[in-house]
Amino acid sequence: MTHRIVVAGGSLAGHSAVAELMALVPDADVVWVTGERHRAYSKPALSKEFMQARNEIADLMLPGIEGDLGRLRIVSESCASLDPSGQSVVLGNGERIGFDQLLVATGARARMPDILQGVGGVFPLRTLDDAVAIRESLAGKPKVVVIGGGLIGCELAASMRTLGLEVTLVEQLQSLLERPFGGAFGTYFLDLHRDNGVELIMGGMVERLAVDNGWVAGVKLADGTTIDAQLVVVGAGSEPCTHWLEGSGVAVDNGVVCDTYLATSRPAIFAAGDVARWMNPVYGIQMRVEHWTNASAQGRAAARNMAAALTGRQELRKAFGDVPYFWSDQYGQKIQMVGWHQGHDHVELDRSGEAPGPLARFYRDGRLVAAAGINAPRIVMKLRRQIEEEARALQAA
Repeated sequence: MTHRIVVAGGSLAGHSAVAELMALVPDADVVWVTGERHRAYSKPALSKEFMQARNEIADLMLPGIEGDLGRLRIVSESCASLDPSGQSVVLGNGERIGFDQLLVATGARARMPDILQGVGGVFPLRTLDDAVAIRESLAGKPKVVVIGGGLIGCELAASMRTLGLEVTLVEQLQSLLERPFGGAFGTYFLDLHRDNGVELIMGGMVERLAVDNGWVAGVKLADGTTIDAQLVVVGAGSEPCTHWLEGSGVAVDNGVVCDTYLATSRPAIFAAGDVARWMNPVYGIQMRVEHWTNASAQGRAAARNMAAALTGRQELRKAFGDVPYFWSDQYGQKIQMVGWHQGHDHVELDRSGEAPGPLARFYRDGRLVAAAGINAPRIVMKLRRQIEEEARALQAA
């Protein structure tokens, strides 16, 4: 009997899982529902190299899938719903695809507040199409307003300044990159952007947009300030793409809830990547991680656990433990973060001569749980190994 595996989502996690499944389950049919009109592509470069025209669309494409491609069907439609009783995925065009196993890898979508929608010249950045639209809008040398001081907002602001554009960044908090770096570096990011010519408005609340003939003309703040703008890019965070799972019985809570093996609350259904909220054995807590390295590794891990369940090869079945890692390049500065700093009770800042830039170590109950550094890749990756080793020792005790 030929089994059918459906992978929902054209993300990196989906790509990694399909490649692994093709190798591990050679007698199964794989249906990859990508929801994308493009081939699978690399997203980290969208806000940096691609936005700065240092690479093109062809440079972003991920490697093709190898193996018996006669067993692989790629569908560009999106998933509309999941019918667990019929063990099938319903596509946006009404087609039903039955499955023996399903991997949910539908990722996350950009959060766009209602007041920012439906106006020309206002864009989020999550997909390649978003990036192309923004890049095409730069030809007229517009004045740019960036809404949001997280990773996407700061990377976009840095790219726009690198291109010589006038940029204003509006952030509700009093610091930049607060969530990813836990405020450990104080004014470092503020100074970095100001020194490179970005006008920062901290504690700013966007109230509405000024519009001229359907196109953005400015951003109005709650304090009455109006910022002229011909282009607005939005970095207001993201939300997991779980809407299509409503009523399916798959547990959802800020992502698809999974165990350590990336299995969901429904038999034969797994999840991976930005959409998955799994129990990470390294930390003993549930977390949802939206980072490139996690998506790649998690997609492969989910595929191995699916293959184990389908083929009985239990040597493939392993819990997925990971020390999250992400990086950012802004104005030539290499910014890195490893681990999970949420819930830390102590942070140590190192500005000694041993580190090329500021370095932060995060602790919880005396255990190193995260580290961040500027221009210190060797030290940061060494600390990542330390976090992994200490976790293994704790689990073995």
